[in-house]
Amino acid sequence: MANKEAIFLNHVHCFRGLAILIIVFGHAIAGAVIEAKGVFDESYPLVMISEVLYHDSTIYFAVMSGLLFTSVLRVKGYRRFYMNKLKFIIIPYLFLTLVFTLFKMKFVSDTLFENVWNYLHQVGRDLIYGKANFVMWYIPVLVFLYLVTPALDWLRTRSKLTKAVFLLMVLMPLLVSRIQMAHEYLLKLETMLYFTGAYAFGMWIGSNLNKKLNLMKRLRFLVLILAFISTVLLFFLYTYQFDVIGEVSLRESLFYIQKLCFTVLILLLFKKYEHKRIKWLNVVARDSFAIYFLHGFILFSSLSWFKAVLDIHQIEPLNIISGAVLLLVYSVGLSLLTVYISKKLFKSYSRFLVGA
Repeated sequence: MANKEAIFLNHVHCFRGLAILIIVFGHAIAGAVIEAKGVFDESYPLVMISEVLYHDSTIYFAVMSGLLFTSVLRVKGYRRFYMNKLKFIIIPYLFLTLVFTLFKMKFVSDTLFENVWNYLHQVGRDLIYGKANFVMWYIPVLVFLYLVTPALDWLRTRSKLTKAVFLLMVLMPLLVSRIQMAHEYLLKLETMLYFTGAYAFGMWIGSNLNKKLNLMKRLRFLVLILAFISTVLLFFLYTYQFDVIGEVSLRESLFYIQKLCFTVLILLLFKKYEHKRIKWLNVVARDSFAIYFLHGFILFSSLSWFKAVLDIHQIEPLNIISGAVLLLVYSVGLSLLTVYISKKLFKSYSRFLVGA
């Protein structure tokens, strides 16, 4: 990889910004629907569209993490790689878990010691399972991806046999389905392996990035057809409320295909215009992990403030769509404002607190 390419990948940076906006918008629609209708019903057309287009969008982050490892971070060595992740992912995760757990705790004991003990016990559980806020579930998964990175890189480069095993890792999510962990205190190996496939796909793309993107460019019509077919099939499965065959979720298999295809198409689009800088998207991309950490708490703690829009049922679904757009702008804007204030107050130490 040429040093010049490793310094700054504008198309990847833009993709990171778009990915976090997609994730936040998906959550904004969910929040708007819950506030407006009182229930998140997958048979409701707007929810169905949102689920098909936005569910499993965290795959974008997993692919991007793998891509950045092989295209930028690998040459810097594992020590720097792990120190970077410890300082700018794990430590902010620890700090924000302390904060979010404090907000959601109900202190019922009369003694300070017991209240502190209960709080620390809850912090420990929230750290392990990623439950201080509903978006935090992904961080334990991300830690797992970081831990298996050397093994994946070895498989990717060692021999023809290990490369074949690496390919199987990429294909594994077609049969090993993600199990939802956002709202329960559990860690599922299946979910770890599901995102390992996406991470490995990113590693493959990131190794000789320009060559891989040129290959994808030649195959773009096939990728577009796969994206379209998987999306149509997902609408079919949601319409007829069908999902699992044996231990395999057909929806999760199709989401995996769809999101990898979307990833390739988005990267190709940004690559085509890589010399154009979109200032506002660059800002969002720069602070994307901070936005990820903060937006869930901001969004769902402020839902009631948007009732004036969401309660205009006469124009449904425009009330929900408008509310979701407002929630997106509000959540991202307030997250960026929080980062700005944190940087002003704590300078370079802000990255240890909010991840930016």
